[in-house]
Amino acid sequence: MKSKEIRKKKTDNASSFYFKLSQEEKNIFRKSTNFILPEKKVFTYDDLVIFAKELLLPIKEKYSISFDELFKLIKEQLLFPAEIFNEKLTVLESVVKYLKEEKGLSLSKISDIIGRDKRNIWHTYDEAKKKYSERFSAKNARFLIPASIFADSRLSALESAVVYLKEEFSLNYHEIAILLKRDDRTIWTVYQRAKKKC
Repeated sequence: MKSKEIRKKKTDNASSFYFKLSQEEKNIFRKSTNFILPEKKVFTYDDLVIFAKELLLPIKEKYSISFDELFKLIKEQLLFPAEIFNEKLTVLESVVKYLKEEKGLSLSKISDIIGRDKRNIWHTYDEAKKKYSERFSAKNARFLIPASIFADSRLSALESAVVYLKEEFSLNYHEIAILLKRDDRTIWTVYQRAKKKC
């Protein structure tokens, strides 16, 4: 089997397992992603695995799955660097373009992963290509975001990104504004609006 097909199969496995989880379990799963794929090297890898195991224990028992299998699924989560965002594209356009061009996913698969209508995804990608034809460059990425955070239909893509960066990485509004290439006041407003929805 070609490496591209193997990668696609792994992504499909991780996605199908993820969508079985309740909203609370999805939150735990995402939190564990940060522990197992740490960006802030404050703890040793072993410390982070211990923390992740404590979080994942209820999921492990409920779904009768080993920690090794869970960790594999977490590592297969589709992650993208926060550094891909730019002034030309909306957050959703950036995410769709990255998953299509850098991860080689079909628009239909992207629609499934981020929980958006297929026609909307097609239009989003079409607009993204017109506005920004270059490939993304995200060398030395410091913050990885799981694509699955965009599956929460209560929030817009921008709201999802802001909430994730604020709550999972403890970034302040200014730091998030720099990453997302947005105004500080916009980030503050978006976060307040998102918190009312959740």
